[in-house]
Amino acid sequence: MIKIDYKDADNLSSALDNLYTIITLLRSPEGCPWDRIQTNKTATQSLIDESYEYLDGVIKGNVDSEREEIGDVMINVFMNLRLHEEQKDFMPYEAINEVCQKLIRRHPHVFGEEHADTAEGVLTLWNSVKENVEGHKEKSEDFFEHIPSSLPPLESSYEIQKKLKKVGFDWEDTDGVFEKVQEELEEVKEAILENNQDHIEEEIGDLLFTVVNLSRFLKVRPNVALFRCNEKVKSRFQRLFDMAKEKGISLDKDHVNEMNVLWNDIKKEEKND
Repeated sequence: MIKIDYKDADNLSSALDNLYTIITLLRSPEGCPWDRIQTNKTATQSLIDESYEYLDGVIKGNVDSEREEIGDVMINVFMNLRLHEEQKDFMPYEAINEVCQKLIRRHPHVFGEEHADTAEGVLTLWNSVKENVEGHKEKSEDFFEHIPSSLPPLESSYEIQKKLKKVGFDWEDTDGVFEKVQEELEEVKEAILENNQDHIEEEIGDLLFTVVNLSRFLKVRPNVALFRCNEKVKSRFQRLFDMAKEKGISLDKDHVNEMNVLWNDIKKEEKND
């Protein structure tokens, strides 16, 4: 057993020190078997999961959930920092120092003499510092070198399109994207008529890529939009499930009409809320 003299902190630095100390103890030989077997990969996967749980709290406006879940995000950030310290890759303060320096360097309109009055102007300065001060110029042999191969396909599509936009390879307006969505939808229909599964898969991919383009044009993150949709469908169907149970309606193909009635009633209720 590890004895710990824990006290709630009343300032940020003490709170962060408490958390890092606890994680260090959990990783110690006398600590927790589960925490000791964690790796950068597993901690990062948990970080992604907890980030989405935090996002769920944000979307629902649940402050209690936001506070809890952002704490869980911090657990996995600090777990990664501890792992790097154990591996002697770098010390936690080095990573934090580096990002502090970066933030100051890339905000010359705040900490220097440059000027930027719009978000677009800030991004222009940010990219200028990256290329001209930090030397992060694109390598001609790999145009997409900074897009991680580990990104999920939806996010990868979004990042690919952002790269294309930087060199002007983009639609002029949303009308062109809408037309492209319709074009890709027709090509999916044609592939279905051919009854060629490989071609159907290809055209579905083209359609999804174009919908991501539309999302980007409308300044919506596609992964967040899809996450919200997933949660909405789950919430609605859970209500349908509960209502069907109360009314004695079985959830099967023979009762689809009744389910559709309940579904539409739930949607109407949501609009009136």
